[in-house]
Amino acid sequence: MHEFIAKHQDKIAGTLSGFDRLVFRGHLRSIGTPQGMMSYLWTNQVFLKNFGDHVEKVTERVKEASLAAAKACRRPVKYLNSSQLNKETIARDILAQDGVRAGLVCVLSCLEPC
Repeated sequence: MHEFIAKHQDKIAGTLSGFDRLVFRGHLRSIGTPQGMMSYLWTNQVFLKNFGDHVEKVTERVKEASLAAAKACRRPVKYLNSSQLNKETIARDILAQDGVRAGLVCVLSCLEPC
């Protein structure tokens, strides 16, 4: 977390801490339109025929970066095969089982319905 704050300190007005889930949400407005996506592909020299391979590679890099903290802290990373499972309950069970007092409890992922 300290690395993230240091990297983005010019954009951060303050921080909060406490026990809760963090959900990062955002929009990449620059690629939210067909013209924006075409500009992105042009800038990154990606042909339309190679789009699938490109997004798979980008997705893998994002996943690796997001899981690095969990691996460094030796916290569990669990894939849930249903988005209907209660993530709060699962995290609390892991918290109680592992006796975590501070920091990252776990990373849960699942395929959310669109």
